[in-house]
Amino acid sequence: MALYIGDEQDADSQVATEVAPELTAPARCLCRIEDGELFAYVARGNEFVRMSDHGVWAVEHDDVLVSARSGEPLAYRRGQVYFASETDEPLYYERAQ
Repeated sequence: MALYIGDEQDADSQVATEVAPELTAPARCLCRIEDGELFAYVARGNEFVRMSDHGVWAVEHDDVLVSARSGEPLAYRRGQVYFASETDEPLYYERAQ
């Protein structure tokens, strides 16, 4: 399996433009392993917000992404990569500013 690392400058401008043009890109972002697209970003503290609707998607606690809706674990982090809780499949990689 190849890990796709997208164009970080492009992702930064995507966040800044879609979230609020007057803001700079967030310090932490999650990109999908499958296509390198920016999926979520940290808006404040440890809350990850989806790019698609800017709703709170997950909260990170002790290297585990927990669903904001159900409270169920979604993925766990090893290094800069998040793996599915049930299948251990790599899902996202974290890109920090």
